Amino acid sequence: MSDATPLRIAVCVVTRHRPTELARLLASLDRLRVPAGSSVEVVVVENDDPRDDPPPRCALPLRRVFEPRAGIPFARNRALDEAAPSSDRIVFLDDDETTEPDLLERLLAAERAFDADCVTGPALPAFPADAPAWAARSGAYDPPRHATGTRRGFAYTNNVMFRSALVRDGALRFDESMRFTGGSDKDFFARFAARGHAIVWADDAVTHEWYPRARLTHRWLFMRSLRLGTVAMKTEGLRGPRARASLLWRAVRFAARAVVRGLGRIHDPNAALALAAWDAGRACGLVLGAFGGRYDEYASR
Repeated sequence: MSDATPLRIAVCVVTRHRPTELARLLASLDRLRVPAGSSVEVVVVENDDPRDDPPPRCALPLRRVFEPRAGIPFARNRALDEAAPSSDRIVFLDDDETTEPDLLERLLAAERAFDADCVTGPALPAFPADAPAWAARSGAYDPPRHATGTRRGFAYTNNVMFRSALVRDGALRFDESMRFTGGSDKDFFARFAARGHAIVWADDAVTHEWYPRARLTHRWLFMRSLRLGTVAMKTEGLRGPRARASLLWRAVRFAARAVVRGLGRIHDPNAALALAAWDAGRACGLVLGAFGGRYDEYASR
């Protein structure tokens, strides 16, 4: 690609029945700085039957398509089909997020600095005005953080950019058997890394994940972590009896951590319960997943 040819970036968003959240994200994209020598198109994939209502609005060029087959991986694959042929980089964001204006600049800077095929960064929690104080205080909603340049074995679609050419042949797809379980993004990028493609962390490339009041409960933390546990065998490519034993041992460690972290914050009961709910949920999910159980978190959407 010559210096005179713009780097074509496709920002892909999958959504379903969340117009308010989508509008908030697109409003943040209005403030997104387009890196020098680049062009940006937003691709919104609505996981729904086609309809004729007015399309969402964004200051950037926007293309709206519909994927009628219900299930997140169907919509993600449709995004690949739409974006890969006409772009050089694909960015995935979730519809319940907002971005910092320098997101693309930070992602591209990390790509150049570390010769990466894929760059991912943190999705920091954002809470409504009526959020219970323990949600932020507990840290239960905080994502892991890493030093910029850290090599990672997977990524998520809440903040990621990768080279379109690496998926253009269609050989790497989101697993459609995971249509309602969640985890198809982690599974996709784990297989991406297993092909020898470098995924690196950019800690200064920040998005914000907005948590509605309904998700600020101890039950939600338990069930979300349980779901992550049930898909661990799949997303981590584990197979056979040894894998099951490994999951069960991890479940024991999470159960022990639930007790330790809960007791460690006993002076702050709601925060303690949040941490214990997260760890206990993961322990239960790992046991359930080890024996073939599943939790279709997204089946009712």
